[in-house]
Amino acid sequence: MHIDIPKVTLNMLSRLIPQQRSTSTRLGGLLILVGETMFLFSLLNFIMITRIQYYSSNDTLFRTLFPEYILFLGGMIVVALIGMWLTYVYIFPSKQKFSQEQAIKDGRSPMYDRLVQMHGEMHEMQSMIKQLQEQVESLSKERKT
Repeated sequence: MHIDIPKVTLNMLSRLIPQQRSTSTRLGGLLILVGETMFLFSLLNFIMITRIQYYSSNDTLFRTLFPEYILFLGGMIVVALIGMWLTYVYIFPSKQKFSQEQAIKDGRSPMYDRLVQMHGEMHEMQSMIKQLQEQVESLSKERKT
């Protein structure tokens, strides 16, 4: 069943939906990077909760591995920074490539289809330009003789 939405309703919706702003990519990139590394922060939060365990008199493992709590906290920060670096260098590019490959499968991306069409048109124009250059060169040679 197909339901027609009146134009008045569409106009009202377009007024209610705010316009997007054109901004730099820094904020979005930062949010994506934080989102990609959030699992590390979840792990760190778990470890931070174990601070109680660190000071527990029943278990001395963390105090044996890290004689001072500051060293324990520093170790967690190093782990987070290494995780962020690994995410930036390896994981993020791999996810981008995978998502772009998925987007062009089975005609899912109108933008990709348009790029392929434009690529073909560009090759046609290049061959036309080459033919015109050859014709101009042959005409200029005929004039010289």
